[in-house]
Amino acid sequence: MIVVYAVDALEYRLVEEFNCINLKQEFYGKTDISEFSEPRTMVLWSSFMTGKNKEEEILAKGDKEMWNTRIGVEETFFSLFDDPLILDLPGFNYEKEQHDKERVILKKFFDTDGKEAKEAVRKEYNSLSFEHHRKIKGEFKTALKEDHDFVLGYFSVADVIGHLNFGNRTLMKMIYSDLDEIASGIDGDLIVLSDHGMEKIGIFGDHSNHGFWSTNFRDLIRPKITDFYGLFEEFEDRQYRK
Repeated sequence: MIVVYAVDALEYRLVEEFNCINLKQEFYGKTDISEFSEPRTMVLWSSFMTGKNKEEEILAKGDKEMWNTRIGVEETFFSLFDDPLILDLPGFNYEKEQHDKERVILKKFFDTDGKEAKEAVRKEYNSLSFEHHRKIKGEFKTALKEDHDFVLGYFSVADVIGHLNFGNRTLMKMIYSDLDEIASGIDGDLIVLSDHGMEKIGIFGDHSNHGFWSTNFRDLIRPKITDFYGLFEEFEDRQYRK
């Protein structure tokens, strides 16, 4: 089985700082996303799965409509596999209802006045994200026990929680510890990948201009996110190892 553990906004600096050895694996580093004008989640994951820069096409849809993007399997490297399972990936089968709920509460936070009222909204927002994380975590662990030749699990918790809480070191360390624990239970050829990282803006977090990658089979040096399509073509030929 080939596994992609896709973690939105996994930040290279925090993986190092918290010494997440399972996320780092044998080979790891930063991805090069300099070909994109800005690190947008829907743009980057759509470009990853198709091997093409989808920025112009996705941004042309506008901030709201882009989240309805559903790229057909025939346009992705998933079509190279006999029995792939994809969990919650933006641009493919993302649970838009979850995204919409998060956006509503995020707006509510910035529209709310008063420290106590804001903290109540923050707790509501975090609770929603953690509930979704537990759901995807369970589905991912189940999929890894099944007879698929390819599994991709997408985890949004570091991004969603990070936007309101990136300056909360204790909370972020807890999240990274959990993400690292998930990686420890994965057998087979594993790629850990983020679309972008995150940088601290006061208590909040914003997207950084690099992503994170790791593998247990090859040093990819500093890959572009669009390079992975070609890597999976090599997987198909079983000629990927040094």
